[in-house]
Amino acid sequence: MKNTYTLSDRGRRALDQLYSSIMRVNGAASVSRQFSLDPTAEQRLEDMQREQVDFLDRINLIGVRDLVGQVLRLGTDDLVASTRSTMPRDPQYIGGMDEREFRLYTTLFDTKLPWQIIDNWSKFPDFAMRYARHVARSVALSRISVGWHGTHRADDSDKAANPLGQDINIGWLQKLRLERADHVMGRNTVTAGGVTTATGTAKPIYIGAEADHAAGDYKNVDALAYDLIAGMPSWARASTDHVVIVSQDLVDEKYFPMINRPLSDTIDGGRSTSDEVVSSIIMSTKQIGGRPAAIVPKFPAGTMLITPLGKKGQTDTSNLSIYTQEGSRRRYIMDKPEIMASLVDYNSSNEGYVIESTDYAVMAENITFGTRP
Repeated sequence: MKNTYTLSDRGRRALDQLYSSIMRVNGAASVSRQFSLDPTAEQRLEDMQREQVDFLDRINLIGVRDLVGQVLRLGTDDLVASTRSTMPRDPQYIGGMDEREFRLYTTLFDTKLPWQIIDNWSKFPDFAMRYARHVARSVALSRISVGWHGTHRADDSDKAANPLGQDINIGWLQKLRLERADHVMGRNTVTAGGVTTATGTAKPIYIGAEADHAAGDYKNVDALAYDLIAGMPSWARASTDHVVIVSQDLVDEKYFPMINRPLSDTIDGGRSTSDEVVSSIIMSTKQIGGRPAAIVPKFPAGTMLITPLGKKGQTDTSNLSIYTQEGSRRRYIMDKPEIMASLVDYNSSNEGYVIESTDYAVMAENITFGTRP
């Protein structure tokens, strides 16, 4: 039998207040017609995503004018000091242009809330903020999932076949496979058209006491991390900003004693994976390969990435970026009683994933524990 749930008067008043607030902030005549986000509202949305999922506070979120352009490569260790006895002087760009391209794609972040939830939330005086946080968290986690797992862009994504967003955009790890094959371990290379990429079949790396390094295996994760860092150019290897990002399956409580701590709000009172793994970056008190170690949301299993991450609260300090086209954010909201969702919120923006300098990024994937067969 079809559900005939009807939104309460209190719920309708809460929605009307939410709509009025969104229209006022963005200067929109109606929320039910597509409108562009006001720059202030756009920045507020980015800030809220950072607050809800703090890993976004450790990467660069950069607005650019064009859909296609040259990677900005923020920050550099190149020498900018000089002397000059005659004019003209020769200023140095405080970044690096290495002919690498960024390309932005339209990404949809459409959400809906059933009327029952709206009725439940409408009793809270902060209904509008509660809803905004809910959307911001969902969008932020989706962006991160695509960043780690995205391999290509499809005109029509298939969530059933690609539940982690593999077909929505080209993420950071795939960028490294495509742009710097010699900085990727655990996957065979492919050469086509004179270009070599690390997009071939899996080439497993084994970690165990009986590991044979000549076969590409290691006795522990520290040895693997040291070897990855050794593969960087000398100037990148010397950076003190590198963080070893690892999947949870590669580490135990020696490195992350809080991962499997009991949570007081678990239904059965048992041990449960920490909520922080889902939405926060967790820094270990111990190091891997002599560098700080971290577990971040949505990171793929059997994988290790070493690269500089930004410092919390400081922009443009990370080697990982999401570029967004300025003014490309679009939104509209509709009542949809036929699908039992009063709040259907259509959001979109043009964005892409960028590694600012591939010199400063190395990764290993298809890592498993045990002896090579």
